Amino acid sequence: MKSESIQLYEEVLKGTQKRFPRGFWVDDENKNLQASAEITRYLIEEILGWDDQKVRRDISCKVFFEHKLKGMLCILFNDSVFAALNNAYPGKYHEWELKCTPRNFWTLGNAKKATIWLFKEKLNWSDEKIRQNVSRRIFVENGLDTMMHVLFKNNAKDAISNAFPDLFR
Repeated sequence: MKSESIQLYEEVLKGTQKRFPRGFWVDDENKNLQASAEITRYLIEEILGWDDQKVRRDISCKVFFEHKLKGMLCILFNDSVFAALNNAYPGKYHEWELKCTPRNFWTLGNAKKATIWLFKEKLNWSDEKIRQNVSRRIFVENGLDTMMHVLFKNNAKDAISNAFPDLFR
């Protein structure tokens, strides 16, 4: 059985309801966040049928807007696709995995988190393997090319030193 929020969203998509009712996204914050999580999951899993890789590669504001969720994204999440995703799938995605990170996202602290995640969680590399194989190409292939360009002038050793200060000593 579908929730009231999903039923309403289906009506909005079909056009039998022109839009979400006025105040739908602002009345009760907890209820709104729960409804938006359900609707976001419904959009991704049922309407789009996307797997995790497709979400990471293709999710954008445009996807939400094209599926009549502009108000939700704007009002509840300040136009942050990551915030909407994290509400629907807590901890499943990282900001740097999405095709566009928020403006001014790349700080040395976020770069450190992303680099540690890349080498220790995603690639599961030992310190020795990192020392022997680190290159800009590894960062680019894993979607961290903007980080490399903005913070480290494409120098992989500088990125590694930021995350693992003792690795090259």
